[in-house]
Amino acid sequence: MALKMNQLVKLSDTPKSTILYYIKEGLLPEPQKPKPNVHLYDESFVERIRFIKYLQKNFNASIDQIRTLMQRKDFDISKGYETLLETLDLLMAPPSPKRYDKTELCEAAGIECEDLERYIDMGVLFDRGGGFSDTELEILRILRELERADPDGKLIQTYREHARAVAEAEVDLARRLTRERPGDEETVKALFDATLILKPYLFNMQLFEQYRERMREENSPSTLVEKTPKDPR
Repeated sequence: MALKMNQLVKLSDTPKSTILYYIKEGLLPEPQKPKPNVHLYDESFVERIRFIKYLQKNFNASIDQIRTLMQRKDFDISKGYETLLETLDLLMAPPSPKRYDKTELCEAAGIECEDLERYIDMGVLFDRGGGFSDTELEILRILRELERADPDGKLIQTYREHARAVAEAEVDLARRLTRERPGDEETVKALFDATLILKPYLFNMQLFEQYRERMREENSPSTLVEKTPKDPR
């Protein structure tokens, strides 16, 4: 069924200006124009718009990245999330137009290149192809500040170990489910939702819960009694 613009806006929960922008940028095809001033949109536009917004929100994907993905000859919106599994390198490419090689990154960060190599070997900094971006520059700043606050590197090591363990579990599950349920878009989307939405939610909420628990322990009556200085008399 062909849709008018007001119907497309309602079904996709997207402003008209955004839809027109997507069309202008080549993310959506041109509408049908059976009559002057009559523009009709295929129902697939709704799914395409939701997919575009998902990429922007959860992958921070740029318009260029999304356009490249959707213009692939093998791209099929009905298998959009399955396509992502095969094109993650496209979405994980450095988002910044600025590129640094190793020497340039060291100079910009004000560090020795030996330290850069150490971070790469530790598995806490990555060359995502085509060099490094402003994201890696910011990560270097965070790593240096964290090392000053935590010289033993316990937190960085914990991050690295758990990140790798979680990633291995995610990949193992994704490979198994895509073999057992080929073409099941709902399953693939569930995997991405778990990775991109559920995982950061759980990690952040665990942080808040730990703070709450520690604060309750520190402010419990027994703890306060222990902290109260005893009368020396």
